[in-house]
Amino acid sequence: MAGDVVMFPGQGSQRLGMGKEVFDAYPRLCDRAEEIVGHSLRELCLKDPHGLLNETSYTQEAVYFVSCLMYLAYAEQHGDEQARCVTGHSLGLYPALFAADVFDLFEGLEIVSKRGALMQEARGGAMVAVLGPRANDIDEHLVQLEFFDVDVANYNSPDQVVVSAAKPRLEELVPRLEEIGHRCVWLAVGGAFHSRHMEPARREFARFLRDREFAPPTKTVVSTTSGRTLGAQHLLEEMVFQLVKPVRWWQTVTHLARTGHKTFDEIGPGRVLTKLSAKILGDESSPQAEPRK
Repeated sequence: MAGDVVMFPGQGSQRLGMGKEVFDAYPRLCDRAEEIVGHSLRELCLKDPHGLLNETSYTQEAVYFVSCLMYLAYAEQHGDEQARCVTGHSLGLYPALFAADVFDLFEGLEIVSKRGALMQEARGGAMVAVLGPRANDIDEHLVQLEFFDVDVANYNSPDQVVVSAAKPRLEELVPRLEEIGHRCVWLAVGGAFHSRHMEPARREFARFLRDREFAPPTKTVVSTTSGRTLGAQHLLEEMVFQLVKPVRWWQTVTHLARTGHKTFDEIGPGRVLTKLSAKILGDESSPQAEPRK
């Protein structure tokens, strides 16, 4: 039986071999995707012959496409019993919108391809995961330490947040955070995602999207930047401003649970959101999740 909520992961969930269980079921979709992006997503995911799977522009196309194919398989399996509520962590917004019939698979792929390319162009920034029992105090600590130019990019769980800034500023910040008991892990990304440093990408992405028309969602789509339900009038705003706003994952999962949603299915590569959500909702036996970007 399907869960109440379907969750889609974002960048950071990619891994070699992802999609192997669904590529053979959708050969025509794979061929059309290759025409759109100019390279084989199947080969990228299964073999990565040129070492590009962790490059932002390639990563985002691959994670989106694999997540969508996995959703198609899920929908065929569950039929009318499939979840009526969807949400996604950062990039995961796009397979969520596909699942809600806002755009078709290939328009979504075109949008994600542009998004990834713009984000990859935004160089010079970096991201650090801040881990530990006091991670949820990060906003207060940034003020106390006078790092006003550092943004919180992800509130993943009460003991895992991610900060974004220019790399030299994070190099100054990390030892200060470690002095007060935080554990810090540098993330393997090429930019300061979900921060003010994405403003040039946001402006260009807005120009790219502004003349597109999107269908009203056929499922409840919950924003992980605001926690609100996204109607047709909010879609463009969400896609554009998501680039410079934090992902509020733990607040979103908590809100969904408090409003009666009891089961969460993750669709996409990996089980990181499943682990994070179990931890947020009090399953102390859940394994530690990897930091999310």
